Amino acid sequence: MRGPKDFRLSDGTVIDHLPVGTAARALEVLNLPRGGPVTVGMNVPSTTFGRKDIIRVEGVELSKSELDRLALLGQRVTVSLVRDGDVAHKVVLETPLEVEGILRCPNPTCITNQEEVVTVFHRIGDFPYRFRCHHCERTRSIHEETEEALPTRR
Repeated sequence: MRGPKDFRLSDGTVIDHLPVGTAARALEVLNLPRGGPVTVGMNVPSTTFGRKDIIRVEGVELSKSELDRLALLGQRVTVSLVRDGDVAHKVVLETPLEVEGILRCPNPTCITNQEEVVTVFHRIGDFPYRFRCHHCERTRSIHEETEEALPTRR
């Protein structure tokens, strides 16, 4: 019988170096599982970071928007695209300078909460990041308010 360390993807995506405790939120944000098998490791040992969460998804290639959502969950999230059993492409996600249509503004009077206007936030400073709403200039910390800030994909 194969154990967790023997699990190999033939085609899919590996989301690695998630901060401990964020795997469940990542699954929700990405609307996983979507049909293929998903393997989740939580609080697993990491030689580089001490502990981490990891997700392996068979048959799914993430979009730019999905990668941007994942980048908001942690500073060193790594995504590997696997094809024919080999890593075809690997990238360490960087939180974008501008985030469009992902975050919700906490200001109830912001136009994005009153009308059908796409949210736009600008990243401020270094990690832990703060974001400023383009429309009302309200700032927020994504890491303090992840539950309400990151809508799930519908």
